[in-house]
Amino acid sequence: MSGNGIVTGRAKGRVTLRIRSIEPYTSEFTAGQIGVIADIAEQYGSGAAHVTPRQTIEVPHIGIDELPVIERLLAGHGLSAGSTGQYLRNVAACSMWCLYNVSPMRGAAQKLNSLLSEKTLPGKTNISLSGCDFSCVRSRTSDIGVIARALIVKTEKPCKQCSLCVKEPLGCQADAITLTREGVHIDRRKCVRCGFCSGICRPGTIAVKAREFDIFVGGNGGVKPREALLHCTVPSEEDALELIGKILDRYSSLAEKGERIGDLIERAGMGWLED
Repeated sequence: MSGNGIVTGRAKGRVTLRIRSIEPYTSEFTAGQIGVIADIAEQYGSGAAHVTPRQTIEVPHIGIDELPVIERLLAGHGLSAGSTGQYLRNVAACSMWCLYNVSPMRGAAQKLNSLLSEKTLPGKTNISLSGCDFSCVRSRTSDIGVIARALIVKTEKPCKQCSLCVKEPLGCQADAITLTREGVHIDRRKCVRCGFCSGICRPGTIAVKAREFDIFVGGNGGVKPREALLHCTVPSEEDALELIGKILDRYSSLAEKGERIGDLIERAGMGWLED
């Protein structure tokens, strides 16, 4: 087993193993996968597990000699060790079950993890994919973040004043919609373009005209938190994935060892992204 996914443990000869789901979800675990991880923790580790912010599970206190056996167990259940050191961290995506998904990002996370899970980079690199502006996976504080957007329009279909779009529990969470005598009014300054209103509008007065994706770069948490900067907006998920690949390649060619994307922006500005 490679060093990817292995964190030095507190006891000699013991490590913490970081596990992620490769199939079928990458951003979620099946009940069967959770059972396999529980068995590994009981038989080879401390009997406990830890869920990380990057949607992986850590099993502590595993003997180094047991790693080859565990690797075979993981491979047979769509699981893999990984996401440590200079390897690309597990690409996190919001839940596919969320009502507010403009565009479910689980598929995009699966593609990136399949293509890039063994990619080494100059420094720690997190990629987060959010299906709406609520950004539950912290796309604004990741090295690269993507937020899906909906372009909302009012159609010619008259509003029936049903009030579903403004009342709890389904009403606009950003308080961007009000009902007037003339019908529905959308405050564009408050609207976060989640598109949820279009799904509950029974007469079809509100609709999604198109979807697009904001690309943020240079964020991070830790002891020196930094908010990511908006780099650009692209019209499709395919364009977002292609751009992420180009950003990583450019970052790899320019950054010094240990330098994160935000550090490179501080040193060289945003110009290298434009190139």
